[in-house]
Amino acid sequence: MSNLGVSVPVLQTPMHKFGELARLAEDAGFRSLWNYESYRNPFVLHAIAAGATNRIKLGTGIAEAFIRSPFEAANAAADVDELSGGRAILGIGPGGPDWLEAFHSTDAADALARMSEFVDVVRMTWDYFAGGARPGMSYAGKYYRFNAPAGNPWGPREMMRPRLPIYLSAMRPRMLQLAGEKADGTLGYLHTPEFSRDHVKPNLLKGAQRAGRDPRSIDYASLIVCSASSDRAEAIHRARLQVGIYVAVSVSDVIVDFHDCQADQAAIRAAIAKDGMRAIEAATSDRLVDLFAIAGTPDEARKQAIRYRESIPHVVLHPPYAPPLTPDATEDAFRNIVAAFGD
Repeated sequence: MSNLGVSVPVLQTPMHKFGELARLAEDAGFRSLWNYESYRNPFVLHAIAAGATNRIKLGTGIAEAFIRSPFEAANAAADVDELSGGRAILGIGPGGPDWLEAFHSTDAADALARMSEFVDVVRMTWDYFAGGARPGMSYAGKYYRFNAPAGNPWGPREMMRPRLPIYLSAMRPRMLQLAGEKADGTLGYLHTPEFSRDHVKPNLLKGAQRAGRDPRSIDYASLIVCSASSDRAEAIHRARLQVGIYVAVSVSDVIVDFHDCQADQAAIRAAIAKDGMRAIEAATSDRLVDLFAIAGTPDEARKQAIRYRESIPHVVLHPPYAPPLTPDATEDAFRNIVAAFGD
């Protein structure tokens, strides 16, 4: 299972469950465990997971960059790396524009330049932790600054590793190219084999070549909605809810346009505007489920996953967690993935 990860359902899972679910994923042989920032802090969740596991890599997929400083992100990731014995992956992205404006008193303006500076300052922070202040250790960007005080009485902090891998959340060409230029990996969602071949990989390559990097050194991971169940109708029901929500949000426009699904997307958005979130399932077409999800019985799910694993180097199976689903249903979706794909 060298290229297979799994995400833990974050939104409704009780805090005391995260260690148990992380241990299940590790025992099943998954390469990586990912979480995401929906109310809960992804670093806190992986602190719990670190204490319950020994081998599985722990990725934030994603931590929102624009709601925290690079220094805070570097510290939080270093904490998880220390707790896990060097297994942390810092997956970061700007954050959803609506979420940033509604709750965090910021926005996603000039996201490309801000993310580029953010990565620089996170790495400079780790360099400072590892070796203390050195001549020329400063950064003066348009959005972020770093000036290491030579007389810091607390000194540097110990690091489990000098630097941690940074995965940049990217969907559009220029952000993918930035990942190719600067990041250790990229993380997406809803990616299809065709989108991977014609959109993601060419842009990662372009960015890597621009920076003189070997593109093979850049990992490429994607969250793929996965709903497996012996009750096939229930599996499709869960997948339809998750795919519908993801297709409806504006961040997904690039992949919706790539696959000419604008009419399907418009139908979901119109249904939400008319009848609220409960209308998503009925408005989400079979075509969208077939295109953007692994869904069906365990045997069907394993067969469907083959085409993703052949085209995406690091597939992350992503159980549905849409709010219409109960906490028991989202946990069941996770456990079904572990049972269907575990060693």
